[in-house]
Amino acid sequence: MVFDRSSIPSYLQVIFRGTHWSRFWSLLQKEEQRPLMKRACRLVETAAIEIFAGNGWRFSNRITL
Repeated sequence: MVFDRSSIPSYLQVIFRGTHWSRFWSLLQKEEQRPLMKRACRLVETAAIEIFAGNGWRFSNRITL
């Protein structure tokens, strides 16, 4: 099978991957809307980091893509 030896991504990896693609997708939006998309992605990332830090996630862990 294709996914036999693949690792399961953490929730934070999934969130950061999603915001990465949202930022990339913002390039297809109108010029005026791009800063709003980037700011929204940054807010989602910040909220996720605060939630994980508040629940004991160690930031010495690396997030790899």
